[in-house]
Amino acid sequence: MFMPGFLIPAYLERLMPVDVNPFVWAEQNLLASPGALVMSGGQLYRVPTLVPAKKEDGSCIHYQQRGCAIWENSPFGCAFFGCGAQDEDKMSNKGIMAVYRAHGDPASLYHRVWSYLWAAGKQQDAPEVSRERMAAR
Repeated sequence: MFMPGFLIPAYLERLMPVDVNPFVWAEQNLLASPGALVMSGGQLYRVPTLVPAKKEDGSCIHYQQRGCAIWENSPFGCAFFGCGAQDEDKMSNKGIMAVYRAHGDPASLYHRVWSYLWAAGKQQDAPEVSRERMAAR
């Protein structure tokens, strides 16, 4: 069972079909997460992220017995999981920075979709809470 990985702005546009209302699509396919904990200047803060919606058991809606049903278009946080600790850390930092920049731009689709979902109550727990819950099963 796998917890959904976060999307970067480019992946949001890649996953979303061209001819749909992004907010309607997002309500059915995504959740707004409080996001990853990051440290800068000795202070911890969160970078809000979008993640795929989850099943009742907490796993990603795209995870099936044989793996990810959308692997060729999988979210950034999933696509680069397990690439090796050093590479994974570098890629994760780049991904979080892309999200940070998009979330800081009120005109960006990423920011608008995240804000819409958060206000609508379509929220994912913080990553550490989700990991704890899944480990307890």
